[in-house]
Amino acid sequence: MQIIFDNVHYVYSSGTSFEKHALKGINLKINKGEFIGLIGHTGSGKSTLIQHMNGLIKATSGKIYFNGEDIYDKNFDMRTLRSKVGLVFQYPEHQLFETTVYKDVSFGPKNLGLDKLEVDLRTYEALKMVGIGDDLIDASPFELSGGQKRRVAIAGILAMQPEVLILDEPTAGLDPRGRDEILDQIAKLHKEKNITVILVTHSMEDVAKYVDRILVMNNGNLVMDEEKVKIFSRYKELEKMHLAAPQVTYVVNALKEKGIPVSTDVTTVDEAKNEILKVFKDKIQKI
Repeated sequence: MQIIFDNVHYVYSSGTSFEKHALKGINLKINKGEFIGLIGHTGSGKSTLIQHMNGLIKATSGKIYFNGEDIYDKNFDMRTLRSKVGLVFQYPEHQLFETTVYKDVSFGPKNLGLDKLEVDLRTYEALKMVGIGDDLIDASPFELSGGQKRRVAIAGILAMQPEVLILDEPTAGLDPRGRDEILDQIAKLHKEKNITVILVTHSMEDVAKYVDRILVMNNGNLVMDEEKVKIFSRYKELEKMHLAAPQVTYVVNALKEKGIPVSTDVTTVDEAKNEILKVFKDKIQKI
């Protein structure tokens, strides 16, 4: 196991009139190399949950373990945790602050106390991983396009060589092409580097395309934790939580109700297309 939550509770503004129980007895195990989607309505506890994963917020009660170590142990190195569990906030380009792309991406590795050669290697590798070329190394990050800024911000986290990459709405505000480019790059990193990825998003289409397992938060509770096909088969329950399944889920279920023998275990447009074609080919062969 890589990250374990053991009966974790978190209360904002405890003892005041603004008190809110944001996490309620969370029990969760995240394994190395997983690609997980985290979904839930606004205010469900998603952001609070992920900020516990690298110690930005301390649980009111309960335990959290990283690679078998209690992160609340007095001898635990929280700095190491934050270098191993990288958190990319929504609109991460707002966190860019250096005068050049290189300086911004290299800031984290430098603060780990690494020598210049290692800092350079990590910086250039991270920029390559997100598709930023050498021609932009010395450019001001503020002169880049929105999508390029987003890539540079993600590279800054990757340069720390995290074991876990948490992305909070990483494609917010991007056009469809920019969104696909960012997520395709993240999927490639996950596959090639075996990085654990946790994707927080409101896009069910993105969840369907990229993740394997889905966590569903609702009013501070972890109410579902299953592989994506099983989660989307419970689309009527999702609707009660003001969520939805991908559009193809509704299409194949409507076809099934009309008597067309399609499998409802599809989550993407391509899978649905292939399933529908298969049904029609089978019918033609029987004629």
